Amino acid sequence: MSCHHGRLGFLALLLLAAAPTSFGCGDDDENKDTSDAGDGDAGADRFAGCDKVIEAGSTTEQVQEIFIGAQTGQTLCFADGNYAFTSELSLSVADVTVQGNPADRSAVVLDYAGQEEGKDALTSTADGFTIQHLTVKNSSGNTIVTRGVARVTFRDLKVFWDAGSATTDGAYAVYPLSADGVLVEGCEVVGAADAGIYVGQSKNIIVRNNLVHGNVAGIEIENSDNALVTGNETYDNSSGILVFALPNLEKKDGKATIVENNNIHDNNHENFGQGGTTVSFVPPGSGVLVIANDNTEFRGNTFTNNNTAAIVAVSFPTFSLICVANEGSNCGGGDPATDPYLSKLYIHDNTYSNNGTAPDPLVAGLIGSPLPNVLWDGVTPPDAPTDQLCLGPNGTTVLQFGDNGGFFDDTETPITDPAAFSCTIPSPFETITLPQEST
Repeated sequence: MSCHHGRLGFLALLLLAAAPTSFGCGDDDENKDTSDAGDGDAGADRFAGCDKVIEAGSTTEQVQEIFIGAQTGQTLCFADGNYAFTSELSLSVADVTVQGNPADRSAVVLDYAGQEEGKDALTSTADGFTIQHLTVKNSSGNTIVTRGVARVTFRDLKVFWDAGSATTDGAYAVYPLSADGVLVEGCEVVGAADAGIYVGQSKNIIVRNNLVHGNVAGIEIENSDNALVTGNETYDNSSGILVFALPNLEKKDGKATIVENNNIHDNNHENFGQGGTTVSFVPPGSGVLVIANDNTEFRGNTFTNNNTAAIVAVSFPTFSLICVANEGSNCGGGDPATDPYLSKLYIHDNTYSNNGTAPDPLVAGLIGSPLPNVLWDGVTPPDAPTDQLCLGPNGTTVLQFGDNGGFFDDTETPITDPAAFSCTIPSPFETITLPQEST
């Protein structure tokens, strides 16, 4: 989540001219070859629906050649085993599925500890890409990357680094950028030095039923429209969920996000993001951090033991002050095309327990300690109507610690009465229907 970002750079496709002697797969689509597929204990059903089976222990060159030769609509299946890759893999054929073992994602492990060329683990630039049922570890950069695609699915993956939560880990694990129609479900991500699951500059997004822990940011929705984040568990991250609209990106805004029915707890990990990146200024202990996004709704979530606060909601200028206080560089917005204000944030019907009890020292120094469940900087767009923050009729503990004039000082009174925010805001959308789920 730097400003910005390795997110915008992608390596060229690997074009390997030399065909390997043996791929361990069949090239005749009418007679799919599932022989010699490594650990075949799962039986014939293990490879039902597979157009090609990649033999256990295949080299980077062999697998890349299979990816280059793939045809639209094919399913490429890895046999059970560990694969040691020395360079990035790439795929540019539409509607291809890359698959491990549906019964056990740990049975197929793609290991990039010995990576010598390229930065990321696997990139796709084709519509209809699906990757599922496997484990990827130790990418030196980002792990699974797509850019500018429609209908991308990440399902039942595990991504981690043997080093644990370390600054040297890759920045992003699941990383779709500029996509239309994103589904991320049933994944586990551990140790990303920026965001475990990141969806950026995209639209029509569902992130559901994932387990993300030990990252700087668990889940991040950035400069994106129409995103549903539901049924996830985020813990032991520096921040559980980020919803951002940041300056200096190709897409200039972020709006319409619903975060519902997630278990967001114990997100108190030391921030190990690379110094100078935007994520490195995220306060540990924040269950959720919202920056400048519009039309955002939090409902039905459980917030427990997040030391700074359950939800921190600020404009970009306020976040810039945090950056400056951290002696960061490039802390200003510098992008007049991006609206720096947060607006229409609706927080209601969540469950809270033991949040704000030991805020990050920087936050405590600026705002105080202990802190309530919801923190808001009170900054509103010029000429905006009232009701930019609503807590519903029941409310929760809240602190408005500033307004358009900046942080309140000793002569001003912070607003802590939930009744001041007892309004409602219509939901940003009713439902999201993704084309990959209707086929």
